[in-house]
Amino acid sequence: MSAAQADGKRVDILSKYAGTTVLAVGAHPDDLELGIGGTLARLSRAGARVVMVVVSIPSDLRSRRSEALQAAKILGCEIRFLTPNKCSRVEDLKTHQLVGMIDGLVRELKPAAMFTHCLANLHLDHKLAYEACMASQRLRYFDIFCYSPTSCHAVNIAFYPHAYIDISDTIEAKMQAIRVHSSQFDSRGLKTEGYREASNQTGKIVGVDYAEGVEVVRMKLN
Repeated sequence: MSAAQADGKRVDILSKYAGTTVLAVGAHPDDLELGIGGTLARLSRAGARVVMVVVSIPSDLRSRRSEALQAAKILGCEIRFLTPNKCSRVEDLKTHQLVGMIDGLVRELKPAAMFTHCLANLHLDHKLAYEACMASQRLRYFDIFCYSPTSCHAVNIAFYPHAYIDISDTIEAKMQAIRVHSSQFDSRGLKTEGYREASNQTGKIVGVDYAEGVEVVRMKLN
């Protein structure tokens, strides 16, 4: 999902979302930056209105909320917090509450595309967010993509992308947005450069410097 030839000119495929809204859903602050930060920055630069959705903030409410706001600004995105005033986990919400929240955003924003967690995750909160997003597709048509499993620690989970997004031009924005989450990395003695290396390894699969992979749940090609 990088570029194509149209009328002899190189066209950014992500520009299909220019002038539309793209929803990106993450269970917690930093999930979106880790999974598809480069893609979100590219979408924003291509003219899409990108709304990052954080379902819950498990701890350090003030710090993590502030970090998420800064990261969204770096990526050129808006941000919504579904449970902004208390620390909680996604699993603390009843299923109908979570589905209702996601449904409400879909009805309000009428997205052209949605990015969310994949089913292959160790974290229950990530799986619950995925299931709520999958349920929302009954409301209207929009493209749906799932990003790779995310964690502050390296995880061994099989993930097989259907498409690869070239983020060579936005890797620095992705890394800057990740580093903003110092409560999850610096204060715990965890390094962030591994995410650059992972993006580089993914990029090598499709012959670019850096890339992010996504599962394609559904996508309309005109």
